[in-house]
Amino acid sequence: MKKLITIIGLALTLAACSDSAEPSVNENTVEDGNSANENNAIDHGIEDKSVGFTLGDDGKVIEADVPKEEANKLLATYKEYIDAFNQEDLERYMALIASNPEGFDRKEDEASLKKAFETYDVTYTTTNETIVGYKESRAEVFAEIDVLMEEPESGKSTKQSGRQVVVFIKEDGNWKVTSLHFIGN
Repeated sequence: MKKLITIIGLALTLAACSDSAEPSVNENTVEDGNSANENNAIDHGIEDKSVGFTLGDDGKVIEADVPKEEANKLLATYKEYIDAFNQEDLERYMALIASNPEGFDRKEDEASLKKAFETYDVTYTTTNETIVGYKESRAEVFAEIDVLMEEPESGKSTKQSGRQVVVFIKEDGNWKVTSLHFIGN
C-alpha cells in the first residue's frame, strides 16, 4: 500500500511539473508519467542513453579500461573543473568547457554561472571519482557529489547529494566538458 501511495504521489508530481498544455491522462500503463518528449523520472532528461555507470556485484562502480597517462590527464581535468567551480573562477571554469557542448548552451551556462556566483556560495565536494567510459576522444567520469549552497545575505543554506557523470571530449588535445548528468539521492 505504501508503495502504491508513493507511486501515485510521484505520478501526480510529474504531472503537475509538466509544461505541456494538454491535460495529463493516466492510462494505468507503465509509461504513465514517462513521456518520450520530456524529462522524466526514468531517464532524468538524459537523451544520450549510452551515458551512465555500472555497479559491480560488490556495489562499487565499475572502472573503464583507460591508459594510465590518459586516466591521469582526465582525472586532473575533472579536479580542475571542480576546483574552478568551488573557487568561483568563471574564466578558469569556462576554459574547461567544450566550445560546442552537447548537453547545454555554453553562453547560457556562463551567464547562469556568473549570476549564481554573485548570489550564492556553492561548494562541490566529490568522492569516488571513477572513469566509467573511455574512448580515445570521449570519456565519462562518475563521482558521488555533495552540493552545499549558501545564500550569504540570508544565511540560509541547503545541501543536496547525488551521483553525477561528467562527459568529456577531446578538443585540440585537451579534455573538455561537453555534458553533465546528475541524479540526486
